[in-house]
Amino acid sequence: MDTNKVRAVTEWPAPSTIREIQRFLGFANFYQRFIRNYRSVAAPLTSLLRGKPKKLNWTDQARAAFQRLKDCFTTAPILCHPDPDRPFVVEVDASSSGLGAVLSQQHGDPGKVHPCAFFSRKLMTGEVNYYVGNRELLAIKAALEEWRHWLEGAHHPFQVLTDHRNLEYLRGAKRLNPRQARWALFFTRFQFTVSYRPGSKNGKADALSR
Repeated sequence: MDTNKVRAVTEWPAPSTIREIQRFLGFANFYQRFIRNYRSVAAPLTSLLRGKPKKLNWTDQARAAFQRLKDCFTTAPILCHPDPDRPFVVEVDASSSGLGAVLSQQHGDPGKVHPCAFFSRKLMTGEVNYYVGNRELLAIKAALEEWRHWLEGAHHPFQVLTDHRNLEYLRGAKRLNPRQARWALFFTRFQFTVSYRPGSKNGKADALSR
């Protein structure tokens, strides 16, 4: 197993708030069909949310379930090996503190995608001040850099899913600042389409960006 593919998940810190456990479980729900006895495995975590508590009561059972789910996310059959003959899907998101992305491909059932790799990183000091549109563009750029060996020169155009429409502006703008101009030039090396997806449906990448 290539540890770079799964570092974003293996290094996911244990939740310390209700919001953080909700975000982790939201991420997990996308892949529950690949995990045997998912509900039983996740039960110590979901039980923490019963009764709408104000504070997170982190238990040894919850800690074990959290680690077991992370192990499941980073092993077969969830992760598939990238197949250059299949089109890729890149889901990205940016928060006020970080970037997140998931590289996936369709395998088996139409409309069902399997993740090939996960990616996340914290924003650098200067990047924290980017307005939200530029942070979203940065997330796309970082993901394409991370998976350049699969995406640059891919056999099929790939799809980028984002919850911001700023790339449309970048492609059509007559005047760009120097940073945007560099990014626009970088994007020309790839063949891809961008699809807007509201943040409520972009849970996988959103969770990794936090």
